[in-house]
Amino acid sequence: MTDTAILHIPGQDKPLNKKQKEFNLLSETIEALDRQIAELKHAYDEMLRRMPAELDPLVREYQGIRADIVNLWDRAYEAEHFRNAYQTKLSYLITENAYDLIKNHGLTDLKAVFNKYSVVPADVLLEEERRREQVRINDPAFLLESENEPAPDVAFHELSKAEQERIKAARREQRMDERIREAQQAKTTKSVRSVYMELVKTFHPDLETDDAEKQRKTETMQRITKAYQDNNLLALLKLQMELEQIDLSGLENIDKNQLSYYNKILRQQIAELDQEKILVQQQIAAACGLPYQHANSMVTVIARFNTNINELKAEIKNIRKVYANWLVPSQLKAYLKPFQIPEQPDDHA
Repeated sequence: MTDTAILHIPGQDKPLNKKQKEFNLLSETIEALDRQIAELKHAYDEMLRRMPAELDPLVREYQGIRADIVNLWDRAYEAEHFRNAYQTKLSYLITENAYDLIKNHGLTDLKAVFNKYSVVPADVLLEEERRREQVRINDPAFLLESENEPAPDVAFHELSKAEQERIKAARREQRMDERIREAQQAKTTKSVRSVYMELVKTFHPDLETDDAEKQRKTETMQRITKAYQDNNLLALLKLQMELEQIDLSGLENIDKNQLSYYNKILRQQIAELDQEKILVQQQIAAACGLPYQHANSMVTVIARFNTNINELKAEIKNIRKVYANWLVPSQLKAYLKPFQIPEQPDDHA
């Protein structure tokens, strides 16, 4: 029996029964999931490899043009062409965009411009946000509170709706990252460990006194350990069957209880692999914006990543045209005249 052959009960003289058909379907599903997860991990690694050279420079370029527009608005505010209502709208646009660029994109040079139009300085607002970020929210939505954590400085229900949603989103992302790290660190699943431990009990060589048998068990344990480290349940089950002297054709004749045991282990492995796949899909979604349910192949993932790059290039081309138009005061006025300041909490204006 080879390590690469799929676990499959061959149909011979009579049709397969229900449990045998389930065994074949489960083993095929596991191999398909293993291939898909490996492909998705490769797609994610490929995105990470390409980001520094292909995506990040475009993001910096786009945000840099936004900063140029903020400075343009600042100059326009002082110009004689813009008064009263125009200045109110410019002040709003400057503070909103400058604060986003400072906070989320590290463009700290805009602090001076922001502080000209905000009652509260940028550093004060940033410190308040940093402090809120450290507050432990005592709310069931987060499921993050531990018995040893200090009481929160601000109750969750006392925060604004926008702040509640922002914190929830941040915590969800944090928890997703933690689960992904845990899945990467814990390379083996429960189903793999359970089969592995059964094999170790039987074939660990340390307590063997016969030299020839000890050598045989040592070689067997090396194969068992490799399958365990590869998180390869099917390889472990093949080893288990091989060591119990059950070949692939013999699977057709094993008793129902043994087959039920194998099917139970296979179902457990599928559930664990499904969860691992979702975690990788969510990781991909966070990196490229593809809905995680749609991240099913490397072709789809990389196509979305390429689309993001092309869309960002188009946005850069468009925002450059906008900036060039707004250098003409009449064009900027034409934009500002119908612009309405949205209703919002008075956070930093």
